[in-house]
Amino acid sequence: MKILLADDERLIRLGLKSMIEELYPNVHRFFEVENGEKLLEQLETDMPDLIFLDIHMPMLTGLQAFSRFHERQIPVVMLTGYAEFSYAQEALRLGAIDYLLKPASLYEVRATMEKAASLFGERELLLKKDYELEFEKILDLYTSIRFLQTPRHVLPPYTAVLFYIDHYHKETFKNDLDELNTMLSAISSRHGARFTLTFLPTGEICYLTSTAVPPEEFQKELILFHKTSGCVATGFHISAGDLSQLFAQFEAVQKAESLRFCVGLGSVLSEKERLTFSLLLPFSDLLEKLLIARQTDDVIGFQNLLHTLSHFSYEKEVFELCDDSLNRILTMESGTPASILSYGQLLEFLRQMTSQNQSIDLIDKINVYMEEHYMDQIGINTIADMIDISPNYLSKIYKLKTGEKFVDHLTGVRIKKAMELMAGGHTATVRDTAERVGYFSTRYFTKVFLKSTGISPSEYLKGHMLSEGNPAVP
Repeated sequence: MKILLADDERLIRLGLKSMIEELYPNVHRFFEVENGEKLLEQLETDMPDLIFLDIHMPMLTGLQAFSRFHERQIPVVMLTGYAEFSYAQEALRLGAIDYLLKPASLYEVRATMEKAASLFGERELLLKKDYELEFEKILDLYTSIRFLQTPRHVLPPYTAVLFYIDHYHKETFKNDLDELNTMLSAISSRHGARFTLTFLPTGEICYLTSTAVPPEEFQKELILFHKTSGCVATGFHISAGDLSQLFAQFEAVQKAESLRFCVGLGSVLSEKERLTFSLLLPFSDLLEKLLIARQTDDVIGFQNLLHTLSHFSYEKEVFELCDDSLNRILTMESGTPASILSYGQLLEFLRQMTSQNQSIDLIDKINVYMEEHYMDQIGINTIADMIDISPNYLSKIYKLKTGEKFVDHLTGVRIKKAMELMAGGHTATVRDTAERVGYFSTRYFTKVFLKSTGISPSEYLKGHMLSEGNPAVP
Protein backbone atom coordinates (compact mmCIF):
# COMPACT_ATOMS: atom_id res chain seq x y z
CA MET A 1 0.00 0.00 0.00
CA LYS A 2 0.96 3.65 -0.44
CA ILE A 3 0.81 5.08 3.08
CA LEU A 4 0.73 8.81 3.80
CA LEU A 5 1.94 9.90 7.26
CA ALA A 6 0.56 13.35 8.13
CA ASP A 7 1.84 14.72 11.44
CA ASP A 8 3.75 17.87 12.36
CA GLU A 9 5.99 15.88 14.74
CA ARG A 10 8.80 14.16 12.83
CA LEU A 11 9.39 11.62 15.63
CA ILE A 12 5.76 10.48 15.44
CA ARG A 13 6.05 9.95 11.68
CA LEU A 14 9.36 8.15 12.09
CA GLY A 15 7.98 5.94 14.88
CA LEU A 16 4.94 4.89 12.84
CA LYS A 17 7.04 4.17 9.77
CA SER A 18 9.52 2.10 11.82
CA MET A 19 6.77 0.01 13.43
CA ILE A 20 5.00 -0.67 10.10
CA GLU A 21 8.34 -1.58 8.49
CA GLU A 22 9.11 -3.91 11.39
CA LEU A 23 5.72 -5.62 10.97
CA TYR A 24 5.77 -5.71 7.13
CA PRO A 25 9.35 -5.31 5.80
CA ASN A 26 9.67 -3.88 2.27
CA VAL A 27 5.93 -4.11 1.57
CA HIS A 28 4.62 -0.54 1.75
CA ARG A 29 5.65 2.81 0.27
CA PHE A 30 5.60 5.89 2.50
CA PHE A 31 5.01 9.62 1.95
CA GLU A 32 5.24 12.26 4.68
CA VAL A 33 3.70 15.72 5.17
CA GLU A 34 3.77 17.97 8.22
CA ASN A 35 0.56 20.01 7.84
CA GLY A 36 -2.94 19.90 6.41
CA GLU A 37 -2.25 22.12 3.40
CA LYS A 38 0.63 19.95 2.22
CA LEU A 39 -1.61 16.93 2.75
CA LEU A 40 -4.21 18.32 0.33
CA GLU A 41 -1.46 19.17 -2.17
CA GLN A 42 -0.14 15.61 -1.95
CA LEU A 43 -3.60 14.19 -2.65
CA GLU A 44 -3.67 16.07 -5.94
CA THR A 45 -0.47 14.45 -7.18
CA ASP A 46 -0.52 10.92 -5.74
CA MET A 47 -3.51 9.18 -4.17
CA PRO A 48 -2.51 7.07 -1.13
CA ASP A 49 -4.18 3.83 -0.06
CA LEU A 50 -4.07 4.72 3.64
CA ILE A 51 -3.54 7.95 5.63
CA PHE A 52 -2.36 8.27 9.23
CA LEU A 53 -3.66 11.74 10.08
CA ASP A 54 -2.85 13.85 13.15
CA ILE A 55 -5.87 15.77 14.39
CA HIS A 56 -3.88 18.88 15.36
CA MET A 57 -1.45 20.27 12.79
CA PRO A 58 -0.45 23.86 11.97
CA MET A 59 -1.96 25.94 9.13
CA LEU A 60 -4.79 23.48 8.53
CA THR A 61 -5.73 20.88 11.14
CA GLY A 62 -6.09 17.22 10.30
CA LEU A 63 -9.80 17.38 10.99
CA GLN A 64 -10.27 20.41 8.72
CA ALA A 65 -8.27 18.70 5.96
CA PHE A 66 -10.25 15.47 6.38
CA SER A 67 -13.54 17.34 6.02
CA ARG A 68 -12.35 18.50 2.57
CA PHE A 69 -11.41 15.07 1.18
CA HIS A 70 -13.53 12.55 3.13
CA GLU A 71 -15.83 12.03 0.11
CA ARG A 72 -12.90 10.44 -1.77
CA GLN A 73 -13.26 7.50 0.64
CA ILE A 74 -9.55 7.08 1.31
CA PRO A 75 -9.06 4.95 4.46
CA VAL A 76 -7.94 7.28 7.29
CA VAL A 77 -6.55 6.46 10.74
CA MET A 78 -6.66 9.47 13.09
CA LEU A 79 -3.77 10.17 15.47
CA THR A 80 -4.94 11.80 18.70
CA GLY A 81 -4.16 12.50 22.36
CA TYR A 82 -6.40 11.70 25.34
CA ALA A 83 -7.73 15.25 25.55
CA GLU A 84 -8.88 15.15 21.92
CA PHE A 85 -11.19 12.13 22.01
CA SER A 86 -14.24 14.20 21.00
CA TYR A 87 -12.35 15.20 17.84
CA ALA A 88 -11.65 11.54 17.16
CA GLN A 89 -15.39 10.86 17.34
CA GLU A 90 -15.96 13.58 14.74
CA ALA A 91 -13.34 11.94 12.52
CA LEU A 92 -15.11 8.58 12.85
CA ARG A 93 -18.35 10.29 11.83
CA LEU A 94 -16.61 11.56 8.68
CA GLY A 95 -15.55 8.00 7.86
CA ALA A 96 -12.19 7.34 9.55
CA ILE A 97 -11.63 3.60 9.89
CA ASP A 98 -9.83 3.84 13.25
CA TYR A 99 -7.96 6.12 15.61
CA LEU A 100 -4.74 5.71 17.59
CA LEU A 101 -3.84 7.39 20.86
CA LYS A 102 -0.30 8.79 20.75
CA PRO A 103 2.15 7.25 21.34
CA ALA A 104 0.77 4.04 19.81
CA SER A 105 2.17 0.63 20.68
CA LEU A 106 3.34 -1.96 18.17
CA TYR A 107 0.32 -4.12 19.07
CA GLU A 108 -2.09 -1.24 18.35
CA VAL A 109 -0.42 -0.43 15.04
CA ARG A 110 -0.60 -4.12 14.03
CA ALA A 111 -4.36 -4.25 14.76
CA THR A 112 -4.95 -1.05 12.80
CA MET A 113 -2.88 -2.25 9.85
CA GLU A 114 -4.77 -5.57 9.76
CA LYS A 115 -8.07 -3.68 9.61
CA ALA A 116 -6.71 -1.39 6.87
CA ALA A 117 -5.32 -4.35 4.89
CA SER A 118 -8.68 -6.11 4.99
CA LEU A 119 -10.48 -2.99 3.74
CA PHE A 120 -7.78 -2.44 1.12
CA GLY A 121 -8.19 -6.00 -0.17
CA GLU A 122 -11.98 -5.68 -0.45
CA ARG A 123 -11.69 -2.29 -2.14
CA GLU A 124 -9.06 -3.53 -4.59
CA LEU A 125 -11.21 -6.51 -5.61
CA LEU A 126 -14.12 -4.18 -6.40
CA LEU A 127 -11.90 -1.69 -8.26
CA LYS A 128 -10.20 -4.48 -10.21
CA LYS A 129 -13.62 -5.78 -11.26
CA ASP A 130 -14.60 -2.28 -12.38
CA TYR A 131 -11.32 -2.06 -14.31
CA GLU A 132 -11.90 -5.41 -16.03
CA LEU A 133 -15.54 -4.71 -16.92
CA GLU A 134 -14.76 -1.25 -18.28
CA PHE A 135 -11.98 -2.57 -20.50
CA GLU A 136 -14.29 -5.31 -21.82
CA LYS A 137 -16.84 -2.62 -22.68
CA ILE A 138 -14.19 -0.40 -24.33
CA LEU A 139 -12.96 -3.42 -26.29
CA ASP A 140 -16.45 -4.39 -27.48
CA LEU A 141 -17.28 -0.86 -28.60
CA TYR A 142 -13.99 -0.35 -30.41
CA THR A 143 -14.15 -3.76 -32.08
CA SER A 144 -17.71 -3.34 -33.31
CA ILE A 145 -18.10 0.36 -34.16
CA ARG A 146 -14.62 1.88 -33.62
CA PHE A 147 -15.96 4.02 -30.77
CA LEU A 148 -13.80 4.97 -27.79
CA GLN A 149 -15.52 6.20 -24.64
CA THR A 150 -13.77 8.31 -21.99
CA PRO A 151 -12.57 5.86 -19.31
CA ARG A 152 -13.26 6.20 -15.58
CA HIS A 153 -11.08 3.35 -14.33
CA VAL A 154 -8.88 2.25 -17.26
CA LEU A 155 -6.66 5.31 -17.15
CA PRO A 156 -3.29 6.04 -18.82
CA PRO A 157 -0.36 5.56 -18.95
CA TYR A 158 -0.89 2.06 -20.35
CA THR A 159 1.37 -0.94 -20.50
CA ALA A 160 0.04 -3.89 -22.47
CA VAL A 161 1.46 -7.23 -23.52
CA LEU A 162 -0.22 -9.28 -26.26
CA PHE A 163 0.58 -12.96 -25.80
CA TYR A 164 0.57 -15.47 -28.67
CA ILE A 165 0.34 -19.14 -27.78
CA ASP A 166 2.18 -21.92 -29.62
CA HIS A 167 2.57 -25.61 -28.76
CA TYR A 168 -0.99 -25.56 -27.43
CA HIS A 169 -2.34 -28.39 -25.23
CA LYS A 170 -6.01 -28.29 -24.33
CA GLU A 171 -5.47 -30.44 -21.22
CA THR A 172 -3.03 -28.00 -19.60
CA PHE A 173 -4.16 -24.68 -21.06
CA LYS A 174 -6.43 -23.66 -18.15
CA ASN A 175 -3.60 -24.23 -15.68
CA ASP A 176 -1.25 -22.33 -17.97
CA LEU A 177 -3.66 -19.38 -18.03
CA ASP A 178 -3.89 -19.44 -14.22
CA GLU A 179 -0.09 -19.43 -13.99
CA LEU A 180 0.15 -16.56 -16.45
CA ASN A 181 -2.44 -14.60 -14.47
CA THR A 182 -0.52 -15.20 -11.22
CA MET A 183 2.73 -14.05 -12.84
CA LEU A 184 1.18 -10.86 -14.21
CA SER A 185 -0.66 -10.17 -10.95
CA ALA A 186 2.68 -10.23 -9.12
CA ILE A 187 4.13 -7.71 -11.56
CA SER A 188 1.13 -5.39 -11.20
CA SER A 189 1.23 -5.64 -7.40
CA ARG A 190 4.87 -4.58 -7.35
CA HIS A 191 3.84 -1.41 -9.17
CA GLY A 192 0.68 -0.88 -7.10
CA ALA A 193 -1.45 -0.98 -10.24
CA ARG A 194 -4.65 -2.71 -11.32
CA PHE A 195 -4.66 -4.94 -14.38
CA THR A 196 -6.86 -7.10 -16.55
CA LEU A 197 -6.11 -10.27 -18.49
CA THR A 198 -8.54 -11.08 -21.27
CA PHE A 199 -8.84 -12.55 -24.76
CA LEU A 200 -9.05 -10.07 -27.61
CA PRO A 201 -11.62 -10.92 -30.30
CA THR A 202 -8.65 -11.73 -32.55
CA GLY A 203 -7.43 -14.49 -30.20
CA GLU A 204 -4.51 -12.84 -28.39
CA ILE A 205 -4.31 -12.95 -24.62
CA CYS A 206 -4.13 -9.30 -23.62
CA TYR A 207 -2.59 -8.05 -20.37
CA LEU A 208 -3.28 -4.40 -19.63
CA THR A 209 -2.28 -2.26 -16.66
CA SER A 210 -2.41 1.47 -15.97
CA THR A 211 1.23 2.10 -15.18
CA ALA A 212 4.62 1.99 -16.91
CA VAL A 213 6.26 -1.45 -16.72
CA PRO A 214 9.42 -2.09 -18.81
CA PRO A 215 9.57 -5.19 -21.06
CA GLU A 216 12.56 -6.58 -19.10
CA GLU A 217 10.35 -7.15 -16.07
CA PHE A 218 8.04 -9.48 -18.02
CA GLN A 219 11.05 -11.28 -19.52
CA LYS A 220 12.25 -12.58 -16.17
CA GLU A 221 8.80 -13.83 -15.16
CA LEU A 222 8.18 -15.52 -18.52
CA ILE A 223 11.33 -17.62 -18.13
CA LEU A 224 9.91 -19.01 -14.88
CA PHE A 225 6.49 -19.52 -16.51
CA HIS A 226 7.93 -21.71 -19.27
CA LYS A 227 9.59 -24.04 -16.76
CA THR A 228 6.18 -25.43 -15.76
CA SER A 229 3.77 -24.53 -18.58
CA GLY A 230 2.53 -26.83 -21.32
CA CYS A 231 2.63 -24.13 -24.01
CA VAL A 232 4.98 -21.50 -25.39
CA ALA A 233 3.82 -17.92 -24.84
CA THR A 234 5.44 -15.05 -26.73
CA GLY A 235 4.64 -11.49 -25.66
CA PHE A 236 4.73 -8.20 -27.56
CA HIS A 237 5.21 -5.23 -25.24
CA ILE A 238 3.23 -2.02 -25.78
CA SER A 239 3.35 1.42 -24.15
CA ALA A 240 0.63 3.99 -24.84
CA GLY A 241 -0.44 7.39 -23.56
CA ASP A 242 -4.13 7.12 -24.50
CA LEU A 243 -6.69 4.62 -25.77
CA SER A 244 -6.33 5.60 -29.43
CA GLN A 245 -2.60 4.99 -29.26
CA LEU A 246 -3.18 1.71 -27.39
CA PHE A 247 -5.48 0.28 -30.07
CA ALA A 248 -3.20 1.53 -32.84
CA GLN A 249 -0.38 -0.41 -31.18
CA PHE A 250 -2.60 -3.50 -30.92
CA GLU A 251 -3.10 -3.37 -34.68
CA ALA A 252 0.62 -2.84 -35.30
CA VAL A 253 1.47 -5.92 -33.22
CA GLN A 254 -1.17 -7.99 -35.01
CA LYS A 255 0.55 -7.20 -38.30
CA ALA A 256 3.94 -8.25 -36.91
CA GLU A 257 3.13 -11.23 -34.63
CA SER A 258 4.58 -13.79 -37.08
CA LEU A 259 8.04 -12.42 -36.20
CA ARG A 260 8.05 -14.79 -33.22
CA PHE A 261 8.72 -17.71 -35.60
CA CYS A 262 12.06 -16.10 -36.45
CA VAL A 263 13.11 -14.17 -33.34
CA GLY A 264 12.11 -14.04 -29.69
CA LEU A 265 9.89 -17.14 -29.49
CA GLY A 266 8.92 -17.62 -25.84
CA SER A 267 10.16 -14.17 -24.79
CA VAL A 268 8.78 -10.62 -24.64
CA LEU A 269 9.63 -8.44 -27.64
CA SER A 270 9.80 -4.70 -27.10
CA GLU A 271 8.48 -2.20 -29.62
CA LYS A 272 12.08 -1.39 -30.56
CA GLU A 273 12.82 -5.07 -31.29
CA ARG A 274 9.61 -5.39 -33.29
CA LEU A 275 10.68 -2.50 -35.50
CA THR A 276 14.29 -3.70 -35.74
CA PHE A 277 13.25 -7.09 -37.11
CA SER A 278 10.46 -5.84 -39.38
CA LEU A 279 12.59 -6.84 -42.42
CA LEU A 280 11.77 -10.45 -41.51
CA LEU A 281 8.01 -9.96 -41.87
CA PRO A 282 7.58 -11.08 -45.52
CA PHE A 283 9.38 -14.32 -44.66
CA SER A 284 7.76 -14.89 -41.25
CA ASP A 285 4.27 -14.24 -42.70
CA LEU A 286 4.88 -16.89 -45.37
CA LEU A 287 6.14 -19.33 -42.75
CA GLU A 288 3.08 -18.78 -40.57
CA LYS A 289 0.74 -19.40 -43.51
CA LEU A 290 2.62 -22.62 -44.27
CA LEU A 291 2.19 -23.83 -40.69
CA ILE A 292 -1.52 -22.95 -40.76
CA ALA A 293 -1.97 -24.78 -44.08
CA ARG A 294 -0.35 -27.83 -42.50
CA GLN A 295 -2.56 -27.62 -39.39
CA THR A 296 -5.71 -27.51 -41.55
CA ASP A 297 -4.50 -30.27 -43.89
CA ASP A 298 -4.55 -27.84 -46.82
CA VAL A 299 -2.15 -29.79 -49.06
CA ILE A 300 -2.61 -27.60 -52.15
CA GLY A 301 -2.23 -24.40 -50.15
CA PHE A 302 0.89 -25.80 -48.47
CA GLN A 303 2.49 -26.66 -51.81
CA ASN A 304 1.66 -23.26 -53.31
CA LEU A 305 3.13 -21.45 -50.32
CA LEU A 306 6.21 -23.66 -50.39
CA HIS A 307 6.68 -22.76 -54.05
CA THR A 308 6.46 -19.06 -53.16
CA LEU A 309 8.96 -19.55 -50.35
CA SER A 310 11.38 -21.33 -52.68
CA HIS A 311 11.53 -18.17 -54.84
CA PHE A 312 12.04 -15.84 -51.88
CA SER A 313 14.66 -13.20 -52.70
CA TYR A 314 16.32 -12.47 -49.38
CA GLU A 315 17.19 -15.87 -47.92
CA LYS A 316 20.71 -14.84 -46.83
CA GLU A 317 19.44 -11.78 -44.95
CA VAL A 318 16.74 -13.92 -43.32
CA PHE A 319 19.20 -16.36 -41.80
CA GLU A 320 21.44 -13.56 -40.57
CA LEU A 321 18.55 -12.09 -38.59
CA CYS A 322 16.90 -15.30 -37.32
CA ASP A 323 17.73 -16.79 -33.93
CA ASP A 324 16.92 -20.31 -32.70
CA SER A 325 13.18 -19.55 -32.81
CA LEU A 326 12.94 -20.96 -36.35
CA ASN A 327 14.30 -24.36 -35.32
CA ARG A 328 12.18 -24.39 -32.17
CA ILE A 329 8.86 -23.71 -33.93
CA LEU A 330 9.59 -26.25 -36.68
CA THR A 331 10.54 -28.86 -34.08
CA MET A 332 7.30 -28.25 -32.17
CA GLU A 333 5.12 -28.28 -35.29
CA SER A 334 6.68 -31.32 -36.94
CA GLY A 335 7.64 -33.42 -33.93
CA THR A 336 11.06 -33.87 -35.58
CA PRO A 337 14.19 -32.09 -34.25
CA ALA A 338 15.15 -29.25 -36.60
CA SER A 339 18.70 -27.90 -36.88
CA ILE A 340 18.43 -25.83 -40.04
CA LEU A 341 21.51 -23.86 -41.07
CA SER A 342 20.64 -22.83 -44.62
CA TYR A 343 17.69 -21.83 -46.74
CA GLY A 344 17.98 -25.02 -48.77
CA GLN A 345 17.77 -27.11 -45.60
CA LEU A 346 14.66 -25.16 -44.58
CA LEU A 347 12.89 -25.90 -47.89
CA GLU A 348 13.82 -29.58 -47.67
CA PHE A 349 12.59 -29.81 -44.07
CA LEU A 350 9.27 -28.22 -45.02
CA ARG A 351 8.84 -30.59 -47.98
CA GLN A 352 9.21 -33.55 -45.64
CA MET A 353 6.64 -32.24 -43.18
CA THR A 354 3.43 -34.23 -43.52
CA SER A 355 0.19 -33.36 -41.86
CA GLN A 356 -0.99 -35.63 -39.09
CA ASN A 357 -4.26 -33.77 -38.79
CA GLN A 358 -7.46 -35.56 -39.65
CA SER A 359 -8.95 -34.03 -42.78
CA ILE A 360 -11.64 -31.73 -41.45
CA ASP A 361 -13.20 -28.51 -42.60
CA LEU A 362 -12.61 -26.32 -39.56
CA ILE A 363 -14.38 -23.31 -41.05
CA ASP A 364 -17.62 -25.23 -41.60
CA LYS A 365 -17.44 -26.56 -38.07
CA ILE A 366 -16.86 -23.07 -36.64
CA ASN A 367 -19.70 -21.54 -38.67
CA VAL A 368 -22.15 -24.28 -37.67
CA TYR A 369 -21.24 -23.74 -34.01
CA MET A 370 -21.88 -19.98 -34.35
CA GLU A 371 -25.24 -20.60 -36.01
CA GLU A 372 -26.26 -22.85 -33.12
CA HIS A 373 -24.82 -20.79 -30.24
CA TYR A 374 -24.98 -17.14 -31.40
CA MET A 375 -27.28 -16.33 -28.45
CA ASP A 376 -24.65 -17.46 -25.91
CA GLN A 377 -21.65 -15.52 -24.63
CA ILE A 378 -19.22 -17.15 -27.04
CA GLY A 379 -15.86 -15.81 -28.09
CA ILE A 380 -12.93 -17.02 -30.13
CA ASN A 381 -11.44 -18.70 -27.04
CA THR A 382 -14.68 -20.71 -26.56
CA ILE A 383 -14.50 -22.18 -30.06
CA ALA A 384 -10.72 -22.61 -29.95
CA ASP A 385 -11.12 -24.80 -26.88
CA MET A 386 -13.87 -26.79 -28.59
CA ILE A 387 -11.72 -27.68 -31.62
CA ASP A 388 -8.45 -27.96 -29.66
CA ILE A 389 -6.45 -25.15 -31.26
CA SER A 390 -4.98 -21.97 -29.78
CA PRO A 391 -7.17 -18.83 -30.14
CA ASN A 392 -4.53 -16.84 -32.02
CA TYR A 393 -4.11 -19.67 -34.57
CA LEU A 394 -7.87 -19.96 -34.97
CA SER A 395 -8.14 -16.22 -35.65
CA LYS A 396 -5.45 -16.44 -38.34
CA ILE A 397 -6.96 -19.55 -39.94
CA TYR A 398 -10.43 -18.01 -40.07
CA LYS A 399 -9.20 -14.77 -41.65
CA LEU A 400 -6.99 -16.59 -44.18
CA LYS A 401 -9.73 -19.01 -45.22
CA THR A 402 -12.70 -16.63 -45.32
CA GLY A 403 -11.21 -13.15 -45.71
CA GLU A 404 -13.37 -12.14 -42.75
CA LYS A 405 -12.60 -11.66 -39.08
CA PHE A 406 -14.17 -14.17 -36.71
CA VAL A 407 -15.80 -11.43 -34.61
CA ASP A 408 -17.25 -9.75 -37.73
CA HIS A 409 -18.85 -13.02 -38.85
CA LEU A 410 -20.32 -13.60 -35.38
CA THR A 411 -21.74 -10.07 -35.39
CA GLY A 412 -23.22 -10.67 -38.85
CA VAL A 413 -24.90 -13.88 -37.67
CA ARG A 414 -26.38 -12.12 -34.64
CA ILE A 415 -27.68 -9.13 -36.62
CA LYS A 416 -29.21 -11.44 -39.25
CA LYS A 417 -30.98 -13.44 -36.52
CA ALA A 418 -32.17 -10.21 -34.87
CA MET A 419 -33.70 -9.04 -38.15
CA GLU A 420 -35.42 -12.41 -38.62
CA LEU A 421 -36.87 -12.26 -35.09
CA MET A 422 -38.23 -8.72 -35.53
CA ALA A 423 -39.49 -9.27 -39.09
CA GLY A 424 -41.25 -12.47 -38.04
CA GLY A 425 -42.99 -10.84 -35.08
CA HIS A 426 -41.16 -13.06 -32.58
CA THR A 427 -39.97 -10.11 -30.46
CA ALA A 428 -41.90 -7.03 -29.38
CA THR A 429 -39.09 -4.83 -28.03
CA VAL A 430 -35.51 -3.95 -28.93
CA ARG A 431 -34.36 -5.12 -25.50
CA ASP A 432 -35.94 -8.54 -25.95
CA THR A 433 -34.37 -8.85 -29.40
CA ALA A 434 -30.93 -7.87 -28.11
CA GLU A 435 -31.00 -10.42 -25.30
CA ARG A 436 -32.19 -13.22 -27.60
CA VAL A 437 -29.24 -12.78 -29.95
CA GLY A 438 -26.54 -12.54 -27.26
CA TYR A 439 -26.37 -8.84 -26.38
CA PHE A 440 -27.07 -7.79 -22.79
CA SER A 441 -26.72 -4.06 -23.43
CA THR A 442 -29.55 -2.61 -25.52
CA ARG A 443 -27.51 0.51 -26.16
CA TYR A 444 -24.57 -1.48 -27.48
CA PHE A 445 -26.85 -3.67 -29.63
CA THR A 446 -28.44 -0.54 -31.10
CA LYS A 447 -25.06 0.87 -32.11
CA VAL A 448 -23.96 -2.41 -33.71
CA PHE A 449 -27.30 -2.87 -35.52
CA LEU A 450 -27.21 0.71 -36.83
CA LYS A 451 -23.66 0.31 -38.13
CA SER A 452 -24.47 -3.04 -39.80
CA THR A 453 -27.82 -2.11 -41.39
CA GLY A 454 -27.94 1.70 -41.59
CA ILE A 455 -31.16 1.75 -39.57
CA SER A 456 -31.80 1.58 -35.83
CA PRO A 457 -33.45 -1.60 -34.46
CA SER A 458 -36.39 0.43 -33.11
CA GLU A 459 -37.07 1.84 -36.59
CA TYR A 460 -36.72 -1.63 -38.13
CA LEU A 461 -39.07 -3.14 -35.56
CA LYS A 462 -41.59 -0.31 -35.92
CA GLY A 463 -41.58 -0.66 -39.71
CA HIS A 464 -42.40 -4.35 -39.58
CA MET A 465 -45.05 -3.93 -36.91
CA LEU A 466 -46.79 -1.22 -38.92
CA SER A 467 -46.65 -3.28 -42.11
CA GLU A 468 -48.43 -6.09 -40.28
CA GLY A 469 -51.04 -3.72 -38.89
CA ASN A 470 -49.90 -4.06 -35.28
CA PRO A 471 -49.59 -1.06 -32.97
CA ALA A 472 -45.96 -0.04 -32.39
CA VAL A 473 -44.48 -0.89 -29.04
CA PRO A 474 -42.22 1.84 -27.63
